[in-house]
Amino acid sequence: MSHHPRRGANAIEFALTLPIFVAIVMAIFEFGWMFFMRSTIIQAVRDGCRAGAVIPHGDVPGPEEVATARMTDFLAGYNIDCRGDTERCGVDIESTGESPFETMDCTLNVTYEPLVGLTPHPDHLGARSVVMYELQR
Repeated sequence: MSHHPRRGANAIEFALTLPIFVAIVMAIFEFGWMFFMRSTIIQAVRDGCRAGAVIPHGDVPGPEEVATARMTDFLAGYNIDCRGDTERCGVDIESTGESPFETMDCTLNVTYEPLVGLTPHPDHLGARSVVMYELQR
């Protein structure tokens, strides 16, 4: 019995399956990176909004400035630089309601930069948090 008819078949099978395997691995990396970025943005907006909501009214800097600074500092810790970059990061903070039911509504949108770029991905990742102001007396 001779093995000559199968000569090179393994190399051909490997060459055919390698691109599929690489595409699957790259998709795993890309989606993992996207979910990591999304969870980081969610945590940044929660942390920033909470920090702004505990600042007494009339303090300098105000609640909106504290919330914005906390969000951008949080993101900078993960190498997402949003300081002064309004095109990459959009921060929107609104106060609604009246005391004692006044709330701070924080929204953060960040332009998503893909890790690999071989898979479909969103242009922006965003999060929103609504926190009730803590009364400081």
